[in-house]
Amino acid sequence: MKNTRTFYALSLLVALGIIWGSGYSIAKFAMENGVQPIGYAFWQSLGPAILISIIALFSGQFIKCNQQHLRFYFISGLLGIAIPNTNMYFIAPHIPAGILAVIVNTVPILTYPLAILAQQEYFKWSRFFAVIIGFIGILLIVLPHKSLPDIAMTPWALLALVSPLSFALCAIYINRARPQNCSALTASQGMLISSSLLLIPLTFISHQFYVLTPPFSIAGWIVILEIILSSIGYVLFFILLRTAGAVYYSMVGGIVSITGLIWAGIIFHEIPNYWSLLATICIVLAIALMSFTIRIRQTLT
Repeated sequence: MKNTRTFYALSLLVALGIIWGSGYSIAKFAMENGVQPIGYAFWQSLGPAILISIIALFSGQFIKCNQQHLRFYFISGLLGIAIPNTNMYFIAPHIPAGILAVIVNTVPILTYPLAILAQQEYFKWSRFFAVIIGFIGILLIVLPHKSLPDIAMTPWALLALVSPLSFALCAIYINRARPQNCSALTASQGMLISSSLLLIPLTFISHQFYVLTPPFSIAGWIVILEIILSSIGYVLFFILLRTAGAVYYSMVGGIVSITGLIWAGIIFHEIPNYWSLLATICIVLAIALMSFTIRIRQTLT
């Protein structure tokens, strides 16, 4: 029974990694086919928000609309969806999709030092060592002249770090401000709805709204595909948390980094060079070490 449960959890982990890893190449493809970043970000908030709301409705879970919950939804929606996703879509056309996947999934590496500053974590040499390895991986991407296909991509690679930093700040905020009676499903629903509302004025002011009506173009189908995949990803995320807990979920970043490179190779024929591979190994190793130390700590406590 235990082996079956472990295999099930690992299957969910890999499936989630494959789905989320595809998002970077899909975003790049959409941007290169006429979809604007803010318009794409809007649909990737609204589409999953609708589907997750339907799931929440059938499961009997409803978001609360008091001041505490609304503030939590909007701040976490801004930090955890609107800012990082929009930034990522702006960056997507300018650097390889595989590299973008690796950079964005440095979230655990950035979260730990921020958690120490926020007094949510204690200093541990093992986790600090993992952070150092992760930062070495980041430096291997942005410093060597041959790590990126063009040196002009370096500023874009640095700007891409805004996304994992925003995700990390969101994790710190959620850990501190999440209401006690707020489930993962209703939290995600509230965040997605809030992100959609935050992006509506920006989408129309910037004239980047993408009209999603039939007959759909290739770009339209790509937008719909990513809405479906994102929604499936959220469902798998909830199942994984319920089945295996946060420790397994903490390993998703490493899987996404690897699958992101694979998808980029399949869709865009990207072949990472020596520096990119070494950077990926460092970042995946750092995430694995971080997850391992979390698991040991939970076992001991």
